[in-house]
Amino acid sequence: MTNRFWHIWTIPLLLAIISLSGLISALVGNDLWDALSWLTLSVPLLVIARFWLKPQGSKKAVK
Repeated sequence: MTNRFWHIWTIPLLLAIISLSGLISALVGNDLWDALSWLTLSVPLLVIARFWLKPQGSKKAVK
């Protein structure tokens, strides 16, 4: 059960941590912190764009 949990939730948890660090860095300071926030907040958007442009899934066999 534990192995299945981590198999399903590893990537969403990593994306949540990256997003949270980006939001916190946007609140903390300027200059380098702003660049770090832009970088970290763009990661989930890039993941969404990747799966939107090229979705994964099983191809149905044509009979």
